Amino acid sequence: MCRSYALVLLLAGYCFCYSPLCDQLLVTLPEGQIRGHVLESQDGKDFFAFQEIPYAAPPVGKNRFKDPLPPVPWTEIRNATQNKKVCMQNNATALTSVPEDMEITEDCLYINVYTPRVPLTTHEYLPVLFWIHAGGYFYGSGALQYYDPKYFMDYDIIVVTMNYRLGPLGFLTTGDNVIPGNLGLKDTFQALKWTYDNINLFGGDKNKITVMGESAGSTTAGFMHLSKRTHGMVAGYILESGTPISPYAFQSNARHYAFKLAKALDSTFTSEDSNQLLDTLLSKTAEEITDTAITNDGYTANPLGALVIWLPIIEKKGTPNAIITEPMYEILNNGGFNAVPFMTGFTSEESLFFLRYLPAANLQFFKELLDNNTQLILHPALNIDPAALPEAAKEYKEIFTTKTFVEDNGAYTRYITEDVFSTPNIKHAELSSHKATTYLYEFAYKGKMGGLMNLPYTAGADDVAHTEELHYLFGGREGVRDSIKLYPKEDQLTMKRMLTLWTNFIKYQNPTPTKEAILDNKIWPCIVCGNKINYLSINKTLEARIDPKSYKKANKLLEKYHKPPYYVF
Repeated sequence: MCRSYALVLLLAGYCFCYSPLCDQLLVTLPEGQIRGHVLESQDGKDFFAFQEIPYAAPPVGKNRFKDPLPPVPWTEIRNATQNKKVCMQNNATALTSVPEDMEITEDCLYINVYTPRVPLTTHEYLPVLFWIHAGGYFYGSGALQYYDPKYFMDYDIIVVTMNYRLGPLGFLTTGDNVIPGNLGLKDTFQALKWTYDNINLFGGDKNKITVMGESAGSTTAGFMHLSKRTHGMVAGYILESGTPISPYAFQSNARHYAFKLAKALDSTFTSEDSNQLLDTLLSKTAEEITDTAITNDGYTANPLGALVIWLPIIEKKGTPNAIITEPMYEILNNGGFNAVPFMTGFTSEESLFFLRYLPAANLQFFKELLDNNTQLILHPALNIDPAALPEAAKEYKEIFTTKTFVEDNGAYTRYITEDVFSTPNIKHAELSSHKATTYLYEFAYKGKMGGLMNLPYTAGADDVAHTEELHYLFGGREGVRDSIKLYPKEDQLTMKRMLTLWTNFIKYQNPTPTKEAILDNKIWPCIVCGNKINYLSINKTLEARIDPKSYKKANKLLEKYHKPPYYVF
């Protein structure tokens, strides 16, 4: 009764209460005190949520387009019981809409901490999952409404989620010190540093932080893996369906798009001066900047490449607070990454998630474009000698089909999946394995919980799309997230297996440290054995397999033809 009364007061927005539990929900941070609240895990256990904690100062006014600054201290007890704010994004172009009860705002740099134990009531510190949300760098949030931590709470780990700046506010750059770029990555690093410095106050072990993300969040996790700034802060990485060595993960012409946006915002703007561009952008509202559309006039032969403009960059050496200053592939290949246990993988047919949004005429256009211009099948960032490009492109296409893509839709579907996702993800894992224990998976289980059961069947392709594995970690789709038991028993079993594998890695840096009945007593092998690539197929059963997709053929071809500087793979 006392707890219930305390919760009523907290939910009403009050920051006082008379329950002993409220004292336990009070955490004193360097900037001030916060009070959290109690939620319920999937198994009906209490867990403790501290939401919307500032990890940086609001990036507004003169702080727009600046590196994140330390959070501003507060004097009153801060109510940390709800998520209301998401970073600026255009609901019209996002692939998922912002919930109606949330505010789209520049003041969005907040972090959330969820723990299954009352903070500071035990000397046994728990492992930590630091989660980076997806969204193509232009939409999404780490809020509870997007990623529900309650399933992880039954596995004795702490979950941390956060927001970072998106779109032009997070990734526009002038390529110099005026607007240095990678602000969204720097926000993420700031949140990671905040976690490292403060997680002990919530009962977390700062020496057992696993950085994990999916899609763009996975790519950011990969940038953290490559950045010297994270060395000593992270115990392991989990990358789901994304890597910074994908050709679609960085922007090589960022300054051009910064000025293109300024001219779209102000037709009288003709300057090429960085400071004048900044003045123009500071005179506009965040909504104007976010909602102004500009066209991608770079590589658009792949529909995913056409979709995104505002992406991470390689910063100039000497840039203050830089995250990445060298080509991503070269960092991996030269062993300059954070050599800690590493786990990554992909769904069996990632591209289905994206291709479903394309009208038939547009899909036909992209297929015909590659059929008529085969050289476009290889992304320019792969840096292939122009003299060798015709032969390389011909060989690359033949990995997937000897027909046209118009004739062979399955081959086109597989090409998008492998070119954008699985091939670079596997390469990232292979290079990681040279210095660290590394695990690779393919998520191939097709269930209702994944939420994409109604995708049209594509002959010659697999059927588990991008994002489907997420719902076996953070809950199902389509209004039944809170009712897992309404899903088929095979879905429920798959969810338990996923949570067991993932939390084992977070706890022990090994997804199968011992044989467990829930995992059919299987042991997940490390990735490299001789000249074979080992991986775990996650389907109705768990099965160790070798040599996924067309990786060996693609790897042989790309290693033959691409030349330095090596940015991507």
